[in-house]
Amino acid sequence: MSQPVLSRLFGRPAAGREDLLAGPIRGELLGAEHLAERARVLAAGQRLARRGRADRRTLLLNRLDATRRILDEVHARLEAVAAGDGDVTPAGEWFLDNYHVIQEHIREVRESLPRGYYRELPELAPGGSLAGYPRVYELAITLISHSEGRVASDNLNLFTSAFQDAAPLSIGELWSIPAMLRLGLIENVRRMALRTVQRLDEVDAADSAAAHILAAGEQGAGALRTALDDFVAHPPAFTPGFVSRFLSQLRLTHGAFPPLVTLEQWIADEALPAEEAGARSARRLALTQLTMANSITSLRTIGRLDWKGFVERQSIVEATLRRDPAGYYDQMTFATRDRYRHVVERIAKHTGLSERAVAERAVDLARSSR
Repeated sequence: MSQPVLSRLFGRPAAGREDLLAGPIRGELLGAEHLAERARVLAAGQRLARRGRADRRTLLLNRLDATRRILDEVHARLEAVAAGDGDVTPAGEWFLDNYHVIQEHIREVRESLPRGYYRELPELAPGGSLAGYPRVYELAITLISHSEGRVASDNLNLFTSAFQDAAPLSIGELWSIPAMLRLGLIENVRRMALRTVQRLDEVDAADSAAAHILAAGEQGAGALRTALDDFVAHPPAFTPGFVSRFLSQLRLTHGAFPPLVTLEQWIADEALPAEEAGARSARRLALTQLTMANSITSLRTIGRLDWKGFVERQSIVEATLRRDPAGYYDQMTFATRDRYRHVVERIAKHTGLSERAVAERAVDLARSSR
């Protein structure tokens, strides 16, 4: 089948190269105390670009469009393999079984994060790996990284609250957090989906190469020597997946073709031994499955969270307005409180004051008028 996007992503690597694709968004797994500290350090270290630039780009939304096309192609590829009783790996099974969930969250991002809203979010200054991206996206992927992609209400509230100890977030940024988490998790799905397709390609390439050499062996010593010389002169990419699969096929016939033992030793010298290749390949498959499963499970969790409650718990503007000396604000409905917060946003935007400063001024005026 035609794979226009995938073909651009799967160039032929140099022999010995292991990582053809970006790995998962993954860092050290942190407990609550260290996770909070990581949030404070992140917030304190961020540098923001100047506001009001006319050339603000929507990098994340552009990437989401590309991701949607890639995932459509991966889905078609995996469906075809599964229909032929091929092994799509556990990660591929997760992807196929939950593709409707992934599509739903892609649509949700597009609906909840229009380009005009996106461009209002403070972005990171030039110089870093995420320059030009919203700072709240770095918050989201840092949480994903240090939780193995398991996003839940507890670690989200902890991380966001600790982040704001050093850098308060605007109301708009708080409302964008579910979209940013979705974007980070969908990015992980994209990377693991491409790894799954890469695994299929490695298996196909290994089986084809092994079949070619074994067929040459059936034709006699001369044909086998020619096939081996050609393999050595033009080696494929010796990824752990390829080496493990290729050598497992050849080992079935070592007795019939003794020169293949020499080939295995050559591969061990040039790349890695069979046992190491098998271990690395197994670890990679396990990590791919874990990341895919955690990402999809977290997308489902995000769809169930009470985001109105989250924003009100985390909003510094909300906490300030609740100090209303008359006590009326606390008794208002969510919709009414939301209108008040939007007024604070608008005043802050037009005066250049922070949202916290506007909210504090409103409470001071209410107190002085009593």
